[in-house]
Amino acid sequence: MEQNHPGFLQQTASYLHRVYGDSLSRFCIVFPNIRAGLFFKKYLAQLSDKPVWSPTFRSLGSLMEEITGWTAADRLSMVFDLFDAYREHQPTQESFEEFYFWGEMLLDDFDDIDKHRVDAHDLFRNISDLKEIDQLFDYLSEEQKNAIRIFWQDFNGGKAGSLKSDFATIWPSLHIIYDSFKKKLREKSLGYEGMIQREAVRLLRKGDAEHVPFEKYVFIGFNVLTPCEFLFFKSLQKQNRAAFFWDYDDYYVNNRWHEAGIFMRDNIREFPSEWPIDSNNLTVQHKHIEIISVPSGTGQAGMAGEILGSFSCSDWNRVAVVLPDEHMLLPVLSVIPETVNDINITMGYPFTYSPANSLFERLAALQQHIRIYADGVRFYHQDVSMILHHPYVRDIAPTEAEQAAKHLILHNRIYVPVSEIPDHDLFRLIFRKCDNAREFTVYLLEIVSEIAGAMKLRETDSDLTGSGSNSESTLPPAISNDSYQLEYLYTFYTALVRMNDVLATGDIDMSVNIFCRLLRKVFASLKIPFSGEPLKGLQVMGMLETRALDFDRVIVLSMNEGVFPHASSGQSFIPYNLRKGFGLTTSERHDAVSAYHFYRLIQRATDIRLIYNSAATDRNTGEMSRFISQLIYEPVFEVHRRNISFHISIEKDKEIVRERTDWIKQKLGLYYSDGEGKKKLSPSAINSYLDCRLRFYFRYIEGLRESEQVVDEIDPSIFGLLLHKTMELLYTPYISKEVEAGLLAQILKNKQYIRQMLLKAFAEHYFHTEHVTDDDITGRNIIIREVLLKYIYRIIEVDIAAAPFKLLTLEKPLDVGIRIHNDQQQATLNMGGFIDRLEYGNGILRIVDYKTGNAARNFKSIADLFDRNKPGNHAVMQTLVYACMTSQVYPQYPHISSGLYVVKDLFREKEYDPRIYISQQAPVENYADVSEEFETELNALLSEMFLSDLPFTQTKDEKKCLNCPYADICHKKHH
Repeated sequence: MEQNHPGFLQQTASYLHRVYGDSLSRFCIVFPNIRAGLFFKKYLAQLSDKPVWSPTFRSLGSLMEEITGWTAADRLSMVFDLFDAYREHQPTQESFEEFYFWGEMLLDDFDDIDKHRVDAHDLFRNISDLKEIDQLFDYLSEEQKNAIRIFWQDFNGGKAGSLKSDFATIWPSLHIIYDSFKKKLREKSLGYEGMIQREAVRLLRKGDAEHVPFEKYVFIGFNVLTPCEFLFFKSLQKQNRAAFFWDYDDYYVNNRWHEAGIFMRDNIREFPSEWPIDSNNLTVQHKHIEIISVPSGTGQAGMAGEILGSFSCSDWNRVAVVLPDEHMLLPVLSVIPETVNDINITMGYPFTYSPANSLFERLAALQQHIRIYADGVRFYHQDVSMILHHPYVRDIAPTEAEQAAKHLILHNRIYVPVSEIPDHDLFRLIFRKCDNAREFTVYLLEIVSEIAGAMKLRETDSDLTGSGSNSESTLPPAISNDSYQLEYLYTFYTALVRMNDVLATGDIDMSVNIFCRLLRKVFASLKIPFSGEPLKGLQVMGMLETRALDFDRVIVLSMNEGVFPHASSGQSFIPYNLRKGFGLTTSERHDAVSAYHFYRLIQRATDIRLIYNSAATDRNTGEMSRFISQLIYEPVFEVHRRNISFHISIEKDKEIVRERTDWIKQKLGLYYSDGEGKKKLSPSAINSYLDCRLRFYFRYIEGLRESEQVVDEIDPSIFGLLLHKTMELLYTPYISKEVEAGLLAQILKNKQYIRQMLLKAFAEHYFHTEHVTDDDITGRNIIIREVLLKYIYRIIEVDIAAAPFKLLTLEKPLDVGIRIHNDQQQATLNMGGFIDRLEYGNGILRIVDYKTGNAARNFKSIADLFDRNKPGNHAVMQTLVYACMTSQVYPQYPHISSGLYVVKDLFREKEYDPRIYISQQAPVENYADVSEEFETELNALLSEMFLSDLPFTQTKDEKKCLNCPYADICHKKHH
């Protein structure tokens, strides 16, 4: 569906070339944006069959800058200058970071004041006597004066309050601040847009000809005009040095009710077109208009890609994808079909969504969490890990990043010294301390330069080797991933340079933390411009960039109410009624401007696809734009509607079953005494099988383990390790010796020695190093250390009551062959484990097992221990398995007792009894009393585990899934 008639710019270029010919070199042609000028220049060149002098092209903003001799000031610099002016005239303790938000708001208000040529002194005054309004504002209409009257009547008549008092105090000072701020800018030949417009009009109306050297100024494609722009046009019109070409359609201009024509009707009346452009397309030209609802944001992008794929175009330059929501840019670029060879992006992408911003956030966190130790600077492990896993860092130093990440986990480094960071140019730049904002700015600049340099070098190498494109990329051939990243980094770099200049010029310094908060506010308004060939290929644009341009095919995404037209934030220091009274911009104007952009975009297009997100979310109501509704209900348009829906059928999770294959049987065979692997079955594995056969399969057959990571705070498993290790260190000197109450009392008395042994345990099991001090233990871990000490003291007290006894082993591995059998076969299993403590006293061989978690010392029956349909008692099961193994290793001891030191119970019972009880009544004095029944049940269970063909299935008791590491695999996490 190719274009069958010339567009607005082509018609204008044709007229000017035909009428003025070579005289155009004396003209200045002015557009609302530079992009329209590029297309116009192309069309003009196509009309000439010989070399000619080109006219001068300007945007209106650049033209006014030339007339004034001022340059548009950098916004950040202006906020600093405004802060200085504010402090001069409004005594305050407010920091710059606190001022920044409403400083930006004041900038917008001052800009609006100047564009509308409002008397700032009249605006920023308190009016207590309403009669003054008629006298002061006799230049305003009665409607405007009434709006001002309503505001001050409500303000002076309302209840007093702190906010009202603050407003009344600051409001009259704003005129002085306004004047002082503008004076600072004028002294530097700088200005904001409204200030430059106001000055340009003043100079032009003075008749200062040297500022307007061209014979004629041709204004093309404008719509809404500020009062300054209106007077600028009028002044040149009166001098007969202006020509106007308006882009509109009769449909919305001739209908007085249509908001799209509100400003255009005035323009045409005040500044008649020199030559009538074709203006009857919306209702006369045949159009295919399709409205598509898609229930997701990414779904919109996919639909756009599908539509583009259906096009057969000889000129992609006549196709536009328009994105009112800039966040949709990357999703759309990822779905553009390969048939599109060239793409031009004419819009900004939010910097805060870029990898460059995530790098900044990680570097800021690194600096904010630095600790100073005796050996120098240390960095918090989470910040280090986040940086090591950032795509830029992984891309440039993959080996070193992986090495450092593994080192953190291996040694459980909470705070990482510089000496343990691998040597690499990038790491030397990153892992250092910044003391203030200026140092931090230079720090960021050096890191960004290093990363960008590495990317550019890689691009050069790729070009030299002829492998510049990534075959695995999902992006179209016209765009490379590195080109994206360099755009992100360049935007980041230029913003930092600007920030550095401002800090140096303003002699401003601040802490790194405050500076980071300020940077976030700056980055929030930062857009990444994408470069491209504007006259070639598919055009991906924002709505403003479409001004004066015509396309045959148009795809517009995010046609949702609140997105287009954009919901006005209304953030202004000037109340609405005063805005209305003084003729400043209001939300109604924004809506009218949006309406014009929309209808102008589609007026010459023949194929129009309007896509909106029908899903209601936090950011989106799911409501179609009012402009879509208008197209549907305006009878002159024929629209087609298509609703895309996702059919989601929620089925009950299928049970996961693992049948016993030969491979699984081979794995199980590694636990046999004649197996090659000589693996040992632990009591924990038995408990795991009783809880869930599939959990046992994942852990002990597939060998799936949870990923290792640095443990920031001591978790229950490490808590247990620390207690076990400390008790081992304390008692090791007394192995094979008689331990009496007096000896234990001496150990208990030496609190400093116990603390040293606990620190050794911390070094081995938490910090994974040789030596730590109390200073290394920080945060909640200090509390945990003190709790551990109290538990250890109490264990020793319980042991004093049980003394004397002979200490046989501590944490000694126990290896036993257990024979199992069923009706068909038999085997010998390797059983293994570590008994915390084995001691002998009063004719009893006692097994001592420390339990730091929840554990019950009583059970109903032996049969209940093996009933998987009942809550398991892991502690009793484990200690009875150990008793079974011990009875084989130490047959000379006929009397074996199992004891559980449940630390949570140690303080509840004055005379703690560690024995296990059946039904809370009879203690198991001797394992021999229950051995026959227990070993029968154990044989049945182990035979099922190893000798049967029973599959590995999921447990039916989902309570057992709560803390299971494999719950995600089984889809049980949501329960």
